[in-house]
Amino acid sequence: MTGGSSGIGLGIIKNLKSQGIQAVSWDIHAPKEGGSFIHCDVTSEHAVQLAVKETVESFGAPTILINGCGLQFMSPIDEFPLEKWNHLISVMLTGTFLCSKHVIPFMKAAGWGRIINISSMLGKGASPFKCAYVAAKHGVLGLSKVMALELAGDGVTVNSICPGFVDTPLMREQMARQAELNNISEDQVAQEVMLKPACIKKFTTVAQVAGMVDYFLSDAASTITGEAFSISGGWGMGQ
Repeated sequence: MTGGSSGIGLGIIKNLKSQGIQAVSWDIHAPKEGGSFIHCDVTSEHAVQLAVKETVESFGAPTILINGCGLQFMSPIDEFPLEKWNHLISVMLTGTFLCSKHVIPFMKAAGWGRIINISSMLGKGASPFKCAYVAAKHGVLGLSKVMALELAGDGVTVNSICPGFVDTPLMREQMARQAELNNISEDQVAQEVMLKPACIKKFTTVAQVAGMVDYFLSDAASTITGEAFSISGGWGMGQ
């Protein structure tokens, strides 16, 4: 699991461990709640190769990969710093590519594998001030479809989860930034910006995302691949 040290990733890790599944977080930050952790900068191919090597040596060959690294930076596009654009694309899109690239051989060897990519409802839509995030999450969906096609004959499925706004530290940072950019309160951001397009006016929970991961890992999902499942309260249909 990449990005398993906080937020959605940490929730997924904890849920998997509760079922007896060996789950390891690849991240640049150690999880505050402990657990198996390997330091890894997913934007570096060398770092990813080292993380794979350490995983194999310590826990065995990986047959499940959940790409969950995420970060946000918000700015009008004509003021968006190139270094921020490059960083977000590198972490969320290039990182997904690199980690998948170096784990796939173990899945092929096993004749079974599950890759689950955490995209976003913004991987299917758009939002002001989030050009890099939206571009990266759209890219994740395209990359997932290519991998699904290439790996279908190897017993490996590749699917994406597109959560709505999930109550995590990252979302709280977005809320504060949106309040600043729109000159409104954070409560107004929640109701008038984040939840306004949703049919169900509630934030998505980490447990819901973890439950969708469970489904993709189950036999019930063995013939599902290349799909992008939304958990967003009908975001976009309520406008």
